[in-house]
Amino acid sequence: MGNVLTACLDLLKIDDPEVRKKAVEFVGSVPLGTVNTYGKWITAAKAIADSCAVSGRLFSQSEMCDFLTVAAKGVDSKRAGAKAVNDATFHIYVDIMENYQKSDDRVKLHYPRIIVDTISALDKGVDTRGEAVGVYSLDRYYQERKSTAILEDPAATYVGTPTSEKPASSASQDLPSYSDELVENLVHITGRPRKDLEQSLAGLQAADIKKITDLSLNYKRLQKYSKLLSSPAAFKKEVEKELGRKLTDNQLQHAINSIRKAKTYIENVLDGKFVPHGTHGINHVKHNLEYGYQLMGLMEPRKRRSN
Repeated sequence: MGNVLTACLDLLKIDDPEVRKKAVEFVGSVPLGTVNTYGKWITAAKAIADSCAVSGRLFSQSEMCDFLTVAAKGVDSKRAGAKAVNDATFHIYVDIMENYQKSDDRVKLHYPRIIVDTISALDKGVDTRGEAVGVYSLDRYYQERKSTAILEDPAATYVGTPTSEKPASSASQDLPSYSDELVENLVHITGRPRKDLEQSLAGLQAADIKKITDLSLNYKRLQKYSKLLSSPAAFKKEVEKELGRKLTDNQLQHAINSIRKAKTYIENVLDGKFVPHGTHGINHVKHNLEYGYQLMGLMEPRKRRSN
């Protein structure tokens, strides 16, 4: 695996020691099952793309084309079909030439990750998050990833330091905390006894507590949006007015679905029903609902880890 990673880095002419070091760390924490599922080449390309994203390394247009070429080397053309591979890579190449330069820097930062996911979907039928993608949906998926990839923390998909290896002094920092205001809000939202809610919150990770805190603080907005769902046009107008920007049809559907399931989302988080699955331990139902809340500013996106 190390040899494949080095070969990819050399082909891409990436000499930045920070990027190379982070890529090695990422590859070193990938479970063997993941490598077997996606293959060494795509695993290495993903580690490089994620490393560049967390390190803030932007590709030039020509470097982006090179990355596409290198990533596509990992595709089994016999399984995917030579024509499908050629067509997909050509369409991505055209997109890079026409749109990359005028893209926002946040999107540029995640372009390599978007490409790796699309190439993985072409080769394996699933992206590197384990999401199934049909051959005929590749172009739509590719465009959608430009919106979703920027909301993610690339480092979060890799295995971190085991809890037993953390310094004892940091133990208190890892304990989840929550406010009385959150408990009171959840009593109102769920109708559950305060004691039951406190027990549920005590078993949650800090990240999930933060997410349901965001939603509970915005619950009046959720209720207002919920009343507008019977008229999609009115809902769209109100949301875009508050956000100050337009939503695509796909983003609008994500938002509507998330609004409808807000109470269910909160209760499923409290009950631990969002069981991680896939090679990177992501629950895609939970992930998609959170994307809808983030789109509408009801939930704060996970910040990219600092270097």
